[in-house]
Amino acid sequence: MISQPHLIARVRAELARGERDRSCHFFPLPAEGSMPSVLHAYCGFAIRPGEAEPLDAPVGMPCTSCLMAAALSS
Repeated sequence: MISQPHLIARVRAELARGERDRSCHFFPLPAEGSMPSVLHAYCGFAIRPGEAEPLDAPVGMPCTSCLMAAALSS
């Protein structure tokens, strides 16, 4: 089984409208080629370059949908 590479990120604090926006999401990364202009998390949440704070591990409240989907894809 090949695991899907992914990025764990959340909206940067200055762009968040509240703590709910600060949930960390899991974004599947393309295996090859260039990075798309918009990344879509497993739950459907979209983020553009400069809007994200990349994380080494889930911080704060993880998005449950993303967490479950990322676990199933690895």
